[in-house]
Amino acid sequence: MAMTSTTELTPPDSAITRDAPGQPLLRKLPGPSTFVVLAIWLGVVMVAIVAGVYAGGGPSRLARPASVGIPLALVAIGYRVSPRFRNYLLTLDLRLVLAAQLWRVIGIVFLFALAFDQLPAGFAVPAGVGDIATGIAALGVVVALGNGTLTRRRLYAFTALGVGDFVVAFTTGPLLEPPALNVWPFAIFPTIMIPFFSVLHLVAVLQSRHHWESRVLTYTIRSQDESRALAMDTDGPGGGGIK
Repeated sequence: MAMTSTTELTPPDSAITRDAPGQPLLRKLPGPSTFVVLAIWLGVVMVAIVAGVYAGGGPSRLARPASVGIPLALVAIGYRVSPRFRNYLLTLDLRLVLAAQLWRVIGIVFLFALAFDQLPAGFAVPAGVGDIATGIAALGVVVALGNGTLTRRRLYAFTALGVGDFVVAFTTGPLLEPPALNVWPFAIFPTIMIPFFSVLHLVAVLQSRHHWESRVLTYTIRSQDESRALAMDTDGPGGGGIK
């Protein structure tokens, strides 16, 4: 992921960029540079898949874990050493970060592959069911964020479910060694899907460690009556701020 040109710099442990008093935290969408980096990464991995890099033996067995470890390591290192990149991650729209996990329901293709004898049951069932469960749970998490009831504990439970699904898939895959998992199209799951969604899990957890109460308040969808009451508290006589 990359930094957009409009993101404000902040020191490592200081308050995150803030809006007006009624909007505690900025919520930024990925900028063009983010999509350029993602496109380059996807292009490199896709070329490697087509070239059969993941299908061979010997050193090729390291290619799959490297495809997951390298993106995660780069994001973690960037967060630690670059205040600019850290601020980008901490102000990235959390709704988008969590809602993207809804795509995990695509794991149902593993069950279809099992039905057509393309993948073994020992891999397809836990990986497919785990992905579907994570995608469905993501909907509940997004709704909880919108109504202001999302807690750190619930977010961490969701993260544990999503990461646990990946751990199971990454364990059963090498043990059973289904050939289809090393070539197109199933090779995109361990080499693209797992690192991408793992980074999203990491970003959500990092955001939860900074101004969590204010962050949830920012994303809470209020009714018209609640919005009107908030405006009166903020701008009414003797106001001047949220009470």
